[in-house]
Amino acid sequence: MVRTILVVDDDRASLEAYGRLLKRLGHRVVLSDEPERLLSDPAPLAGIDLLILDQMMPRMAGLDLLACVRRAETAVPRASGPAVLLISALISDELRRRAGRLGVTEVIEKPVDAARLLSSIRAALQDEPAAANPARDELRDRGVS
Repeated sequence: MVRTILVVDDDRASLEAYGRLLKRLGHRVVLSDEPERLLSDPAPLAGIDLLILDQMMPRMAGLDLLACVRRAETAVPRASGPAVLLISALISDELRRRAGRLGVTEVIEKPVDAARLLSSIRAALQDEPAAANPARDELRDRGVS
Protein backbone atom coordinates (compact mmCIF):
# COMPACT_ATOMS: atom_id res chain seq x y z
CA MET A 1 0.00 0.00 0.00
CA VAL A 2 1.34 3.41 -0.94
CA ARG A 3 1.59 5.71 2.05
CA THR A 4 2.25 9.43 2.21
CA ILE A 5 5.28 10.57 4.17
CA LEU A 6 6.07 14.18 5.00
CA VAL A 7 9.69 14.96 5.90
CA VAL A 8 10.52 18.30 7.53
CA ASP A 9 14.20 19.22 7.73
CA ASP A 10 16.01 22.52 7.16
CA ASP A 11 18.91 20.78 5.39
CA ARG A 12 18.13 20.44 1.66
CA ALA A 13 20.73 17.68 1.17
CA SER A 14 19.14 15.62 3.95
CA LEU A 15 15.68 16.21 2.50
CA GLU A 16 16.78 15.03 -0.92
CA ALA A 17 18.43 11.93 0.56
CA TYR A 18 15.27 11.08 2.52
CA GLY A 19 13.19 11.67 -0.59
CA ARG A 20 15.25 9.30 -2.73
CA LEU A 21 15.25 6.61 -0.06
CA LEU A 22 11.52 6.79 0.62
CA LYS A 23 10.53 6.93 -3.03
CA ARG A 24 12.46 3.70 -3.60
CA LEU A 25 10.07 2.11 -1.10
CA GLY A 26 7.20 3.21 -3.32
CA HIS A 27 5.77 5.85 -1.01
CA ARG A 28 4.48 9.28 -1.91
CA VAL A 29 6.94 11.72 -0.40
CA VAL A 30 6.40 15.37 0.50
CA LEU A 31 9.47 17.40 1.51
CA SER A 32 9.52 20.67 3.41
CA ASP A 33 12.38 22.83 4.63
CA GLU A 34 10.02 25.44 6.11
CA PRO A 35 8.35 24.16 9.29
CA GLU A 36 6.62 27.45 10.02
CA ARG A 37 4.97 27.36 6.59
CA LEU A 38 3.16 24.16 7.60
CA LEU A 39 1.52 26.10 10.40
CA SER A 40 0.32 28.93 8.17
CA ASP A 41 -0.84 26.49 5.48
CA PRO A 42 -1.65 23.07 6.99
CA ALA A 43 -2.80 21.65 3.62
CA PRO A 44 0.37 19.54 3.20
CA LEU A 45 -0.53 17.76 6.47
CA ALA A 46 -3.81 16.42 5.09
CA GLY A 47 -3.58 12.74 4.27
CA ILE A 48 -0.13 12.28 5.79
CA ASP A 49 0.49 8.77 7.16
CA LEU A 50 3.95 9.44 8.60
CA LEU A 51 5.67 12.63 9.65
CA ILE A 52 9.48 12.61 9.93
CA LEU A 53 10.81 15.64 11.78
CA ASP A 54 14.29 16.96 12.35
CA GLN A 55 14.53 18.34 15.89
CA MET A 56 17.25 20.96 15.42
CA MET A 57 16.09 23.50 12.86
CA PRO A 58 17.00 27.20 13.01
CA ARG A 59 13.52 28.71 12.93
CA MET A 60 11.47 26.05 14.73
CA ALA A 61 12.38 22.84 16.52
CA GLY A 62 10.70 19.64 15.36
CA LEU A 63 8.89 19.09 18.68
CA ASP A 64 7.65 22.69 18.69
CA LEU A 65 6.18 22.12 15.24
CA LEU A 66 4.62 18.85 16.39
CA ALA A 67 3.09 20.54 19.46
CA CYS A 68 1.41 23.08 17.16
CA VAL A 69 0.22 20.31 14.83
CA ARG A 70 -1.22 18.36 17.77
CA ARG A 71 -3.10 21.44 19.00
CA ALA A 72 -4.56 21.92 15.52
CA GLU A 73 -5.57 18.24 15.41
CA THR A 74 -7.58 18.59 18.62
CA ALA A 75 -9.34 21.66 17.18
CA VAL A 76 -10.44 19.63 14.14
CA PRO A 77 -11.57 16.17 15.27
CA ARG A 78 -10.53 13.28 13.05
CA ALA A 79 -9.59 9.64 13.47
CA SER A 80 -5.94 10.21 14.40
CA GLY A 81 -2.88 12.14 13.37
CA PRO A 82 0.04 10.68 11.48
CA ALA A 83 2.68 8.51 13.09
CA VAL A 84 5.78 10.59 13.90
CA LEU A 85 9.50 9.86 13.86
CA LEU A 86 11.82 12.47 15.37
CA ILE A 87 15.46 12.70 14.29
CA SER A 88 17.97 14.45 16.52
CA ALA A 89 21.71 14.66 17.06
CA LEU A 90 21.26 15.65 20.72
CA ILE A 91 19.05 13.17 22.55
CA SER A 92 18.31 13.56 26.25
CA ASP A 93 15.88 12.05 28.71
CA GLU A 94 13.86 15.28 28.60
CA LEU A 95 13.69 15.20 24.79
CA ARG A 96 12.43 11.60 24.92
CA ARG A 97 9.84 12.48 27.59
CA ARG A 98 8.56 15.45 25.61
CA ALA A 99 8.51 13.39 22.40
CA GLY A 100 6.55 10.68 24.18
CA ARG A 101 4.00 13.18 25.50
CA LEU A 102 3.49 14.42 21.93
CA GLY A 103 2.97 10.90 20.59
CA VAL A 104 6.29 10.44 18.78
CA THR A 105 6.60 6.82 17.69
CA GLU A 106 10.38 6.79 17.91
CA VAL A 107 13.33 9.12 18.40
CA ILE A 108 16.20 8.32 16.05
CA GLU A 109 19.71 9.54 16.74
CA LYS A 110 21.92 11.18 14.12
CA PRO A 111 23.85 10.16 12.19
CA VAL A 112 20.90 8.24 10.81
CA ASP A 113 21.52 4.64 9.86
CA ALA A 114 19.49 3.97 6.69
CA ALA A 115 18.61 0.39 7.68
CA ARG A 116 17.40 1.53 11.10
CA LEU A 117 15.40 4.36 9.56
CA LEU A 118 13.72 1.99 7.10
CA SER A 119 12.90 -0.44 9.91
CA SER A 120 11.41 2.38 11.98
CA ILE A 121 9.37 3.64 9.02
CA ARG A 122 7.98 0.20 8.29
CA ALA A 123 7.08 -0.31 11.94
CA ALA A 124 5.45 3.12 12.25
CA LEU A 125 3.37 2.60 9.13
CA GLN A 126 2.26 -0.83 10.31
CA ASP A 127 1.51 0.37 13.84
CA GLU A 128 3.99 -2.12 15.21
CA PRO A 129 6.76 -1.49 17.71
CA ALA A 130 9.91 -0.30 15.99
CA ALA A 131 13.17 -2.17 16.15
CA ALA A 132 14.71 -2.36 19.59
CA ASN A 133 15.66 1.03 20.93
CA PRO A 134 17.99 0.46 23.90
CA ALA A 135 17.80 4.05 25.13
CA ARG A 136 14.00 4.05 25.06
CA ASP A 137 13.88 0.63 26.70
CA GLU A 138 16.29 1.78 29.42
CA LEU A 139 14.11 4.80 30.17
CA ARG A 140 11.03 2.58 30.34
CA ASP A 141 12.81 0.14 32.65
CA ARG A 142 13.85 3.04 34.92
CA GLY A 143 10.23 4.23 35.05
CA VAL A 144 10.87 7.37 33.03
CA SER A 145 7.99 8.26 30.73
